[in-house]
Amino acid sequence: MKKGCWLVVGAVLAVLGLGGCSTTSALEEGDILYTGIRKTRYLKPGETAGTKTSGLASDSAGVIVAIADAATQIENALSGKGKEETTKPKREKRELSKEQKAAFAQDRKVIKQALTTAREQVDAVLAYAPNNSLFGSSSYRFPIPTGLYVYNYYTPPQTGFARWMLRSFGSTPVLISTVNPETRVKVAENTLHNYGFFRAEVGYGLVQKHNPKKAKIDYTIQTGPVFRLDSICYTGFPQFADSLIMLTQRRSYLKRGDPFSVLNLTDEQDRLETIFRNTGYYYYTASLATYRADTVMRPLSVQLEMHLRDDLPETILRRYYIGKTHITLQRSDADSVLTTHYVAGMEYSYSGDSEPLRPIVWLQNIAHRPRQIYRQVYQESTEDMLAELGVFSSVSLAYKPTLNDLSLPSDTLDLYITATLDRPYTLSFEVDLTEKNSERLGPALSLSLQRKNAFRGAELFKFEIYGSYEWTLHNQEGGDHRLNSYELGATVSLDVPHIVAPLLNSRSFHFPTATTFSLGIDWLNRASYFQMLTFTADITYSWHRTRTSRHTLSPISLTYDRLLNTTSEFQALLNQTPSLSISMRDRLVPAIEYTYTYTSNTRRRHTYTWQLTAKEAGNITSSLFALGGRSYGEQGKQILGNQFAQYLKLTSELTANLRLHGDTRLATRFFAGAIVSYGNTTVAPYNDQFYAGGANSIRGFTLRTLGPGRYYTPRTRYSYMDQTGEFKLEANLELRTPLFGGLNGAIFVDAGNIWLLRHDADRPGGTITLSDFATDIALSTGAGLRYDLSFLVLRLDLGVALHDPADNGRNGYFDMGKFSNRLALHFAIGYPF
Repeated sequence: MKKGCWLVVGAVLAVLGLGGCSTTSALEEGDILYTGIRKTRYLKPGETAGTKTSGLASDSAGVIVAIADAATQIENALSGKGKEETTKPKREKRELSKEQKAAFAQDRKVIKQALTTAREQVDAVLAYAPNNSLFGSSSYRFPIPTGLYVYNYYTPPQTGFARWMLRSFGSTPVLISTVNPETRVKVAENTLHNYGFFRAEVGYGLVQKHNPKKAKIDYTIQTGPVFRLDSICYTGFPQFADSLIMLTQRRSYLKRGDPFSVLNLTDEQDRLETIFRNTGYYYYTASLATYRADTVMRPLSVQLEMHLRDDLPETILRRYYIGKTHITLQRSDADSVLTTHYVAGMEYSYSGDSEPLRPIVWLQNIAHRPRQIYRQVYQESTEDMLAELGVFSSVSLAYKPTLNDLSLPSDTLDLYITATLDRPYTLSFEVDLTEKNSERLGPALSLSLQRKNAFRGAELFKFEIYGSYEWTLHNQEGGDHRLNSYELGATVSLDVPHIVAPLLNSRSFHFPTATTFSLGIDWLNRASYFQMLTFTADITYSWHRTRTSRHTLSPISLTYDRLLNTTSEFQALLNQTPSLSISMRDRLVPAIEYTYTYTSNTRRRHTYTWQLTAKEAGNITSSLFALGGRSYGEQGKQILGNQFAQYLKLTSELTANLRLHGDTRLATRFFAGAIVSYGNTTVAPYNDQFYAGGANSIRGFTLRTLGPGRYYTPRTRYSYMDQTGEFKLEANLELRTPLFGGLNGAIFVDAGNIWLLRHDADRPGGTITLSDFATDIALSTGAGLRYDLSFLVLRLDLGVALHDPADNGRNGYFDMGKFSNRLALHFAIGYPF
């Protein structure tokens, strides 16, 4: 027998041998192995933990029962009904009006939301993963606890091999005492109290079967009714605070009739802090306002009072104004000799013989102005704008009362900024592996040189050269595989940390802004196809008023594509496909592009990102031609001997990252895009059209092997060229979970396709139609591995195609033929979305 076979047999025998081991033999007297928790039971009112309940009365459905009972109790309590009234025959009850039914439905909705939020927190408190947990679950385990077998078999270790086995493969038993259910029950009750369930009770019991040294924990929860806010009053606040509170009452987190929630109390404290600090009260903090609650006056109700602490120092109740600004800028932390001078009302101290940063940069990026009232929002904007400059290794802000000769209390704050410049030059070198259409593979290299603070105005000058080389993996149709493809390019850009535009005062913006000027050239040699030269020139403005929303506007974006030469075979393809020929011709694209990006707070349990992009090309140019007497709809108009493109392109992409349990997440993505050509051209440039398939798209298909619509093209080296479209829909669903170490696993489902908006006789079935829309959606599934290197994520996905909408002559929905035809392997860098 071969050596490899002996190793396999030995491994199997070792597992079988350990399988006969006990998982509790090494436990000390009195220890009990924790094997997880049973499904947490939410009991109905009056039900005890020992009562046998049906599936409808326990767990999630039990919450619904509790909602209904709690809503009934609250309605009775608020209406003054007693128990005897609620048991009257149905015929004696009055029919509720439409408004009363709507109010009751809203009541139930509010209570359900309170229970849902509370349960999420309680479940997190009670959760604890046992040994050999399945994806971090507290209830489900892998059937073979290999780590426990190793631990019990080799404990105590007698040899060096035993110690190595324990260190490499053993798992220390998780004990009931480690989980400490007594403490968890108390924390769970406190959590429910925080959400208004003041009569909640949480209990637990141990569930043991054959082995008395093993046990599951059975948690039971009786939420009881929810207490709701009945009245809210603010006391002890001075007149200025009362006025501010009344003016902003509509934004309060405390509403009469809402369930009591400690989170809402905290949010209200923070809200008042923000209001007061934005009106000059620099020293006011959220903790200065405390709460008093009375739950006795009315049944199931909370009389809430928010009170300002007594005997506060005078500094807390004083409004402050901005005084002088003191700036200290060092070239390095070791600098100690500083030069100081006064400019534009600032005391500017710096190291070296000349100013490392021109004073105008500080004026543009400090939101405060002398003698203006202090506002927290201006402080935050100043911090953001200085950080966005990217020229400091460290920067800090401090506010101190202005000193005066009489030592009297001051109402003025001086701003002190201390910063250290970052290293001026940054050199980066990147190596990547590119894969295209599963037929070309090769390395990609890029070298980037950055100069920070290039002209002492916090500018960023960047020069980048890049290149890639690809060789063919298959020799189709007798093609020469030695003729490989390559791409060379260079870009140069300058980032200026403010809006550069005529008649616009950059100091009027109290949030981060930037202007980017860039030029680029790209030479693409596609072996056996064509050579193309591309020039680009852009001016881009970017800004963000909040930390979740970003805007990018390119009012001037020029792209010039020139097809240098083509092979005779590729030219024949262009002659056969007029739409492809039009999209590949020499063309000037004068465009305007706008992008809005929303990113939710990353500290939230679930995160969302939405990006909307609108791009129009040729409209302003056509308008100028129209002023000269040329028809707006006339085709073939040229600039410098080249026809310019005219089209509108819209794309929208929404992604969501939902945390299910621990580090297990459900990632989703939805993409929609359309491009409409009109006026001067009938087909959009090839590089702007949509395509489907590949590592970041429908992963059961390789790059550019889907669509448009039901269009079918035989697999040749030129086939992917005409598989582009003008309309695109994609949806992705991916479950991500940690496996061990830095290795993570994923299973996914992808669906989508591309279509044409105009009929194309050369691509039958490619136009989108409502009747065939459902069957035009391609479907695939698969699994993958991700290895997280902290600075880089390596991804390997194996996609399995389930449905190809192409009219390939096969019948049925699952029409991919042999299983080998369904597979697509993708290697990529980073997550797909």
